[in-house]
Amino acid sequence: MPDLLVALMLSLAVLIGWLGVIRLTRSVRHTSLTAATAWAIWFQVTLTVTTIATLAKDRVPLGILDQFWYLTAVSALCPFVAVLGARRGRLLEWSFFIVLPLIVVLEWPAVVQLARCANGQRLELETPAVVAYGFLLLMSVSAACGTDRSASALSLWICTWLAVVGVRWSALSLNHEERGYALIFVPFGLVGFWSLATAALRRSNMHSGWERVWFDFQKVFGSLWAMRVALRLNEVAVREQWPWRFMLHGLQSPPGEAASPSSPTDDPRVDRAFRWLLKPFVDPEWIDERLNATTLTKSEP
Repeated sequence: MPDLLVALMLSLAVLIGWLGVIRLTRSVRHTSLTAATAWAIWFQVTLTVTTIATLAKDRVPLGILDQFWYLTAVSALCPFVAVLGARRGRLLEWSFFIVLPLIVVLEWPAVVQLARCANGQRLELETPAVVAYGFLLLMSVSAACGTDRSASALSLWICTWLAVVGVRWSALSLNHEERGYALIFVPFGLVGFWSLATAALRRSNMHSGWERVWFDFQKVFGSLWAMRVALRLNEVAVREQWPWRFMLHGLQSPPGEAASPSSPTDDPRVDRAFRWLLKPFVDPEWIDERLNATTLTKSEP
């Protein structure tokens, strides 16, 4: 593929990425995802710098270019790892004692090769480093999955960065041209990710009341936090004998019981429990915005 076309594709991917980060910043207002958003900006900065270095490859040693791409791949984990600690009261501790050490550990195999990479030799990652990266990528990104659309987007994200790291696996012994194949895949993967992620974050008009709050919480925080909150909610529901249970697919009647004619939106017990359990994650304004939204609204910017 001509170098000019690759350059245009990478530039387009970076531009779409910045638009996606801006949209993400607006989508998570009034939530505890400020640290995750900051790490998303960090990733986008590293991708931008790496793209500039790639476009100026004649002036940048190939080994240093490998270092840039590996740092970007490591940075691609950071927003998702930050989501796992997105609970108010420990945001800074999670970033300083979990995310930053993770970067250091994953970057160490590349840092020790920095001198020889500066002399033109290619970055070669040993099997333990590649396996560790792949495991952490799969675990962190899978935990952030909230809907079918987000699963498709995150699958593209995983494949993109596994390809970037995989071509630098020393066991494959790939040459310069073969490593370039991964570079062609990157812009397709990033554009596809942001397109599907934007669609997944759009607010559906099929739900209202607490079900809208519940599904939007799943979309933003992912299935792991949603399951933890659902367990706590259902403990309260069983104790107080609610006619509903919270599942990943919405509010449902308990097995073997007839559907309740009442609405959970009008039940003060649901309001009290939901607000109490979501307090570490979202502001009251975030909840009220969804409770008061009309079902005629198909999406929001």
